[in-house]
Amino acid sequence: MDVPEDLAELVHRAARATAPYPADLADLRRRARARRHRRARTAVVGLVVLVALTGGAVPLLVGEHRPAAPLATPSPLPSPSAPSSPPTPAPAQRLLLSGDGGTVRPHPTGPEIGLVSGVADELRSDGSVVTHRVPAGWQETVALPDGRLVGLKLTDLMPGVRRTDGPDVAGLSVKLMVLSADGRVEVGREIRVRGQALGLAGADARYAYLVRDGVGLVSHELTTGREKTLIRVPTKVDGELPFRDADVTAARVVSVTGPADLTRCQLDVRRLAGGSRLSRLTVAGECAPSVRLSPDGNLVAVPYRRPSGRNLDYRLAILDTATGQLRADQPLGTASPAYGLAGGGTWGAAWVDDTTVRVVWAQLPDPPRKVYRVAELARVVTVDVQ
Repeated sequence: MDVPEDLAELVHRAARATAPYPADLADLRRRARARRHRRARTAVVGLVVLVALTGGAVPLLVGEHRPAAPLATPSPLPSPSAPSSPPTPAPAQRLLLSGDGGTVRPHPTGPEIGLVSGVADELRSDGSVVTHRVPAGWQETVALPDGRLVGLKLTDLMPGVRRTDGPDVAGLSVKLMVLSADGRVEVGREIRVRGQALGLAGADARYAYLVRDGVGLVSHELTTGREKTLIRVPTKVDGELPFRDADVTAARVVSVTGPADLTRCQLDVRRLAGGSRLSRLTVAGECAPSVRLSPDGNLVAVPYRRPSGRNLDYRLAILDTATGQLRADQPLGTASPAYGLAGGGTWGAAWVDDTTVRVVWAQLPDPPRKVYRVAELARVVTVDVQ
């Protein structure tokens, strides 16, 4: 495939910039800058549309609380012979607007432009976006079905002191945090081992699943802090920690493997018990963020992108985790690079049930005029596997 050099470099640069599990001071400061951008724009509220492939559309309301519904004429009570409709069940997985995006100032005297997500913004099934209050330095959010949030909290313990950055840097705290549904801290435990890169691959009601450099994937019991190595990977893969862009569900873990490649997205599905590989999956394009296993672990949603002239076409593939069979392949959108930014992309995925998945797509308008929140520009594509 003939790919323009500047487009290939843009994609690879973005992949390097968002490498998983940096857990260093540079990452902490970068996220602090992004947080300041978001705070400066919290008054901006946009009305967006959720677009399903079935053609339905409902408004997306941005903010911590939804406004009250307008008053309407009361409807008569149903007669005893007319049973009321059962309430709509909650989605099996919560949908977080995840991703860091980026910003740039194209001209020294002009405005800064870009696309950024909140630290812990959640898209609810009713179309509202809730911004969860999390501690400063929070990252790698996992949303549990019971309303809790699990994440990492990075703290610079020596602010203002210059020192060499990296996994061995002095004065850096990394805590595993669990926040209750009402925002209370249930767990705040130091988990950093100096000299060891670290990341959060997933979580469930009992465990957080950590990636530790030189060890592999470990389960960390939320109540006691006890750890057990599940899948041993003693060395880095292609210079990076293993289990990139991972998701852990139904006693399985899926992760992107192999170097960044514009023509091939490769993923491995493994069993948590013993680590045996269930399947190796491939898609004809580069892996994009928001890979997600279905609640029963039988399917995996894989956003991917491939060049189309000077643009990037994004699509969603759904594959059977046991056989690798392609069950669906749907377009998501086309991103046009602007001023060194990708211009658009995927910003989260979650399954409604075992066969229906929602994926968030957002892209910069043309021309971009400011730094936008993902929630301002987002639309949700819903794909149902028959």
